[in-house]
Amino acid sequence: MRSLTRDSFKVTFVTPHVGRKDPSNLKEYVRTWQMGNLPVATLCGLTPKDVEIGFYDERLEFINFDDPTDLVAITIETYNAKRAYEVAAEYRKRGVPIIMGGYHATLVPEEVSQYADSILVGFAEGVWDEVIRDAQKGQLKPRYQRPEYMPIRFGMPDRTIFGGRDYMDLSLVETGRGCPQHCNFCTITTATGARYYPRPIDEIVADIAQIKAAKLPKNIFFVDDNIVGNIKYAKDLFRALAPLKIRWFSQGTMNMARDEELLQLMADSGCVGLLVGFESLNKQTLIEMDKKINVPFIDDIRASVDKLHQHGICIYGTFIFGYSETVEDFQRTARAAMHMRLFMAAFNPLTPFPGTRLYHQLIAEGRLKDPQWYLDPEYRFGRIPFEPKFMTERQLREATLDARRQFYSWKGIAKRATNVKGNLTNLVKAGGYLYINWELQREINDKDGLPLGNLPERPVPPKPEVRERVYTITI
Repeated sequence: MRSLTRDSFKVTFVTPHVGRKDPSNLKEYVRTWQMGNLPVATLCGLTPKDVEIGFYDERLEFINFDDPTDLVAITIETYNAKRAYEVAAEYRKRGVPIIMGGYHATLVPEEVSQYADSILVGFAEGVWDEVIRDAQKGQLKPRYQRPEYMPIRFGMPDRTIFGGRDYMDLSLVETGRGCPQHCNFCTITTATGARYYPRPIDEIVADIAQIKAAKLPKNIFFVDDNIVGNIKYAKDLFRALAPLKIRWFSQGTMNMARDEELLQLMADSGCVGLLVGFESLNKQTLIEMDKKINVPFIDDIRASVDKLHQHGICIYGTFIFGYSETVEDFQRTARAAMHMRLFMAAFNPLTPFPGTRLYHQLIAEGRLKDPQWYLDPEYRFGRIPFEPKFMTERQLREATLDARRQFYSWKGIAKRATNVKGNLTNLVKAGGYLYINWELQREINDKDGLPLGNLPERPVPPKPEVRERVYTITI
């Protein structure tokens, strides 16, 4: 990390936690949420070299609010928004300016701007240097946003910001941003206009070389929301990755199962596993959520999944409960996930993230109880902030928990372990399978009922005439 001297300008990056049942217990935090913050590393890499840098990751450490700094940049997502506003208030008491950014700031800028002196909407590349120079002059603008005409450029992360923090054993890398799909519940497609922006392949190769040189974790997680969002680009990328001899994970859509060349290139380039958003195994539900790309695969979903398994690629399947299905539909989905012998699976209640089409639909239908449900002190992780159509909120929540318990039961773990080709291709993968499934089994209870933020009251925006300067930023 860069040496800190108080005769120069200093920016402090803060990653707020989502919440803790015991705010004083650092060890309590959900382990699978403890990955390095790639947006912060990217912002660090974009920061001019004459600027001092500090960093607090509240998932792993307490914030020293009295540590001198000239600007605070806070990463903000919907689930950590309440805590982000609490953190901003603490710095505001000390007269420190705040800038906030990230998908939450991009989707609901009017809300976020009430709690910060400045917000950054959209991608930071192209405007971050301007933010820093304005802050140095004490002339921070209320809002920064990359002009539409400016080409997308990807910053090179500076991962020295992470220091020796105990993150999960993964190195995070971007190969692109956005997704060309139109799922009505998705914040990513909403924020990026259902567009996919590929990163230059030579930059990705250079980024991986940087990771190797720094002796960072060898396992790579490509954080793209859809690494096969552009099939031609994906094939070129995988050809470039093959000589690097890495092991990688990412996220993709099931249309890749129809391209044998693509699957072989993925396997040859070191793909170990993929997160696949199945979301539902009901055609009508897929149409309702506007995930039509999955509809053609429903009738032969097992065969499509087996194609990935045959190439040694395990699958982390995600499912959403809460559209127009019944409890029986959920039970069938959980059994199907077991039958497909997925490596992992997430069964989550439908969540109306602000700014999405789903969110506005629920408001129009009068089914969303509180438009700012994520700031409600009574809200707990996993609760249902809207009125389901065909069941009670309690039934929806219990059906979700039952699916998780069934899938991650020891019987379920043993049954899915029979998928040797996909889940247990070598000793390392077999060990990972057992550890990760045990961890997720334990986290069912750890995450359920988790409060958001630290304080027992809803954040209140400061009055404009007395508001002190606060800054928060996120990519």
